[in-house]
Amino acid sequence: MTLTRRDLALGASAAALAACGPKTVPPPMAFDSLLDDFARQIVSDSPELATTAGLGGDLAGAGFAARLDDRSALAVDLRRSAAVRRLAQLDGLSATAIAPAQAETFAVVRRHAALSAAAAQFAFGQFSAFGGPTPYMLNPLDAAFAALPDFLSSQHTIASLDNAETYVARLDQVGRAIDAETGRARADANAGVVAPSFVLDATARGLASYLQTPPNTGPYYAALRDGLAALYPAPAPDQPSPAPARAGQLLAQAERIITNAILPAYRRQYDTVAALRARSGDNAGVWALKDGEAYYSSALAWHTTTALTANQIHDQGVKRVVEVSAQLDIQLRALGQMQGTPGERMAALSAEPRFLYEQSDAGKAQALSDLRGHLAAINARLPNWFARQPKAALEIAPVAAFAEAGQTGAYYQPPSLDGKRAGVFSVNLRDMRELPKLDMLTLVAHEGAPGHHFQIALAQEQTALPLLRRLMSFNAYTEGWALYAEQLADEMGCYENDPWSRLGYLRWRLWRAARLVVDTGLHALQWTRAQAVQYLRDVTGDALGTIESEVDRYCVWPGQACAYDLGHAEIVAMREAARRRLGAKFDIKGFHDVVLSGGDMPLDVLARRVAGWTPAPARS
Repeated sequence: MTLTRRDLALGASAAALAACGPKTVPPPMAFDSLLDDFARQIVSDSPELATTAGLGGDLAGAGFAARLDDRSALAVDLRRSAAVRRLAQLDGLSATAIAPAQAETFAVVRRHAALSAAAAQFAFGQFSAFGGPTPYMLNPLDAAFAALPDFLSSQHTIASLDNAETYVARLDQVGRAIDAETGRARADANAGVVAPSFVLDATARGLASYLQTPPNTGPYYAALRDGLAALYPAPAPDQPSPAPARAGQLLAQAERIITNAILPAYRRQYDTVAALRARSGDNAGVWALKDGEAYYSSALAWHTTTALTANQIHDQGVKRVVEVSAQLDIQLRALGQMQGTPGERMAALSAEPRFLYEQSDAGKAQALSDLRGHLAAINARLPNWFARQPKAALEIAPVAAFAEAGQTGAYYQPPSLDGKRAGVFSVNLRDMRELPKLDMLTLVAHEGAPGHHFQIALAQEQTALPLLRRLMSFNAYTEGWALYAEQLADEMGCYENDPWSRLGYLRWRLWRAARLVVDTGLHALQWTRAQAVQYLRDVTGDALGTIESEVDRYCVWPGQACAYDLGHAEIVAMREAARRRLGAKFDIKGFHDVVLSGGDMPLDVLARRVAGWTPAPARS
């Protein structure tokens, strides 16, 4: 019998489980020890995670700062096997191994392990310890060709010559990482998993943009060049350069690596995408894949932490679209906008020059300035609603030019656990028509405060939680909170003097409801991409570029778009249940503290936490 790579990985997993099963870990420290082991395994397997989180070599291993993640097929199979093994180890713990105070952490970690083990059953696409199901290896959002320039530019800090050395060492591994994903994409294609044609087209455009950039001007080179320039500023005229000769040598070495290894790997991947494009079709959803229905069910469970079916989520989305459309209609009428559907009226308003920034450097600078102004205004109101705020700083920055084409409109990158790197809210300025002024305040509430930055930074600062808890996340909690944060901005009065921006808030509420309809429509009800685009155009009235980018994202990340509205609805329901239960004792600051102080968790675990909350007596 010939053993496959996956057989070897599963065999290694079984041997490791037999050798270090949970019964060899004596209580009462069994659970704590297991959590420490899990964190060490995951961090040491992902040097990129260690860098992003700001963790040291004691966990990540010697030389981690000079390494990239292993993207080979065998490494990914071993990660899948490790996910299955972790669940088995947790389920093998005896009751005496878990103290009552650890019950919540056990529930959180066990659920994450179960969801990860379920996703590990599918032997295609991307997989990592903390990443959700992504069926297509090559895509414009998180494939290595797009992710690594961003990682090296934004996460690998060059604060010393040693940092520059490790940067170049990592650069030397980029070509192999790209080739590894190219090989896995070919293997997936041979198993019948090929991305839709429009996803491959977007991927080809992204690859082409790198291939058309000279080696000494692209993002890989620029990050090193700029880092060294900050370390060794240009001297005054007629003064010797403070930069050591090694700095110039590293730049020359980086250019050679980009020329001789990275760009050829990009070219090979580009050619592979072209070959796969000839084999792809226009089916937008994973329903068309072998075991597609089961894959989508696993993705929904991962992202929503519920047992809701695709049909149940779709029906809920249709209902929510009707409800929020009615609210938007009322706001539009209050502002004198009477004619047409809410979507048609919002489309007309969003195209009005008074609500658009100029497509110029000045317009982009004004947009960033407005975002920062909105953040300051929100921050001034937060003390009346929150007992604690994160210590980590938040920066608002444009998406790097090299990443604009394939990235979404905005996203958030958390701070490092060591506090040395701030959280970053990145906004995509590729087309200012996609960023109407109506949406800016809501965007800040969602990505910044009291949304993603507020919640994630606070979770990371809960040092009483095990490291594993501070690293993991649950999409329904994270995105549900960010959508709840948008509602809080309204409740805090941020829109009182800006009723036009309240239209943007309601439109984004409508977007999140429509996502339930579109995501399930694409992946379960066999909608076409054109059908999804037209539905969102009719419902939201947003810019076509925004809509197309969003639909492509839903195709690449099945189930992810369902987390927002479902998570938001559950958090609001928990708040109102607590308000009814506690009556006059209900305290909004206390509610927010109990929701945020436990870190990320599944929705049902959060509901139990809130149900058991008893406000502390008021101080006299």
